[in-house]
Amino acid sequence: MAPVPGTESYLVIGGCGFVGRHIIEALLARGETQVGVFDIVQRHFDSNVSFYIGDITKADEISGAMKKSAATVVIHTASPIHGLGQAIYEKVNIVGTRTVIATCVENGIKKLVFTSSAGVVFSGTEEVVDVDERLDFPAIPMDAYNETKARAEALVLGANGRDGLMTCALRPAGIFGPGDRQLISGFASVLTNKQTGWQIGDNNNLFDWTYVGNVAHAHILAADRLGTSVPMVSFDEPLPALNTSQTSRIPTSNARPVGPKSNPSPEDIAVGKAYEDPSTLAQDDTRPVLRTRFDQFANPAPTEDDLEDEKPIESINVAGQAFFITNCEPMYFWDFGRAIWAAMGHVDASHWELSPSTGMWLATLAEGWAKLVGKEAGFTKFRVKFASSARYYNVERARRVLGYEPIVGVQEGIDRTMEWWNKQEAEKKALKA
Repeated sequence: MAPVPGTESYLVIGGCGFVGRHIIEALLARGETQVGVFDIVQRHFDSNVSFYIGDITKADEISGAMKKSAATVVIHTASPIHGLGQAIYEKVNIVGTRTVIATCVENGIKKLVFTSSAGVVFSGTEEVVDVDERLDFPAIPMDAYNETKARAEALVLGANGRDGLMTCALRPAGIFGPGDRQLISGFASVLTNKQTGWQIGDNNNLFDWTYVGNVAHAHILAADRLGTSVPMVSFDEPLPALNTSQTSRIPTSNARPVGPKSNPSPEDIAVGKAYEDPSTLAQDDTRPVLRTRFDQFANPAPTEDDLEDEKPIESINVAGQAFFITNCEPMYFWDFGRAIWAAMGHVDASHWELSPSTGMWLATLAEGWAKLVGKEAGFTKFRVKFASSARYYNVERARRVLGYEPIVGVQEGIDRTMEWWNKQEAEKKALKA
């Protein structure tokens, strides 16, 4: 369903950032010849990419880039990192997104894909377990970043259909990969500070990590399919197994469940049985955690009698929708961190468990002290919530409607990420020598 390369012109807002850069590389890799970047600073200098430097809140600067690039598709990835103040999020995520929407309409852009966040449905107080896009935003958001991301997503989806503009939003979870300057550096700082012997929570919280190349892939699929509708299939028809040779998880203790059932019943979930029984698994079993549950966003596909009676086929449009994007491989939070540390040359033989409530108390003290001395706190309430809560999502809508499947498994993603990270660190040391 992908367009013939060269028939669309892409403008990636925030295209010099982490996700944006991988989208640019993916577009070029499939042969696109009309690719542009709008960002506040130029970090890359590709001869086959047009760069436009400007401020996302200034309509004339964005509009100028749209006109010069002759954009037909806009992918809006720009956003500040976590841990900043409310004001910067209001400026970029809210004012900036409003400006992007307005200039898209003004310039007759037909397709707008927005990078939201899976965190928009997480309050920080209630765990997120196999949820789909029907879950509402929490009444009290976890932080300013996710609160403004949710509002920006609502603006984008609310603009769908305005003067022919088609919009959708993607909600990636736990993004990691080459070029990441936040997540991996956070794990590295824990190692540097010799804090790997502490673990917040009991590590039974499943978490969705998503390789950045998969996130880029999903954005391009969304851009390709905007304007299309997808007939729904029968409740009884499972999706095929994920097309990946990677195992679903980094091997961990067989004494604990390894992941959610592919189709837990509501009764299972209510009594906490939404996990595979580890006693049924072979010692070396590393089966993928497959999610084949139909996402129930529409009625079942028509029967033969329906078709004979010419009843309409139920379908779902891509435009106007939000989609969770993950690696489809939920894993225990601290197993991921220990895999990162192992790739940095450290094997964590033992650790002490710190309860989430104690962690929140200590983080409050750390944040208060950091504020007094004018430094950034390394141990925060956000990190405690992030590390100790279950957060994994059902991505059947993306699989069914966008045709999304992860193209890089978590283990391969970690290998690629740490190859990049270790090379960067070696270069830094060489410069200091």
